[in-house]
Amino acid sequence: MVYVGETSRSLKERAKEHEADVRLRRDKPISEHFNGAGHRVQDMGVSVLTQIRDSSHYYTLIKELEFIKKFQTQSPNGLNPKINLMSCYGKLCCKKYM
Repeated sequence: MVYVGETSRSLKERAKEHEADVRLRRDKPISEHFNGAGHRVQDMGVSVLTQIRDSSHYYTLIKELEFIKKFQTQSPNGLNPKINLMSCYGKLCCKKYM
């Protein structure tokens, strides 16, 4: 299973957050998957798809959506929840630094 996500923090910090979600059994797709039968937090892996510097949050979110589409990581094929375009629109419009 694959999950695509963006972060402005360090990759190490974000990976530790995902590991904590699994360990603490938080109600998140990654936690649910790795707490399921036949999986464990040690099975998690991280890969950088692209690194974006000095770019707007709008551009970063667009790239994230492109990768989700490219790798077909929306549930049930992957761990990304179904994309709600209105929710994405809200995220993009409400960022004051775009």
